[in-house]
Amino acid sequence: MDHKKKLQKYYLYGLVPALAVWVLISFSLDHVYGVFFMLGYIWPYMYHTPGFDERALSRNYRFSFLGNLFRFQQQIFSMVPEGKAAFLKPLARLVIPFLITGLLSIINPTWSPLWTILGWASFEGFNYLNRKFKWDLM
Repeated sequence: MDHKKKLQKYYLYGLVPALAVWVLISFSLDHVYGVFFMLGYIWPYMYHTPGFDERALSRNYRFSFLGNLFRFQQQIFSMVPEGKAAFLKPLARLVIPFLITGLLSIINPTWSPLWTILGWASFEGFNYLNRKFKWDLM
């Protein structure tokens, strides 16, 4: 499968269900909860996008906010031991979105960053199903 087809498949099967949940959350609850959900889902999803790591580490994105967040995430992953502690890698993917939504919830304490955890759990469920059924999306 060529790179473009794999990206199209990755975006179609990964983003369309998340966008449907986002619409449901945004129109039934406060809009910021939908944003928190999408941040929790999109950050690890973006991290797994084919070719994203080469782009984020390129010289063009050396001083960009996204590139620096990606490098910080790489540092977090480098601290996670390989092998027995396999459950720590998914938790490490939660750090960046939870930090961002935690800071935003300081601005308005009524906003709950728990929606970020729900978005992260949705992505991890998607990732688990991808491995279990061998969809070859990531």
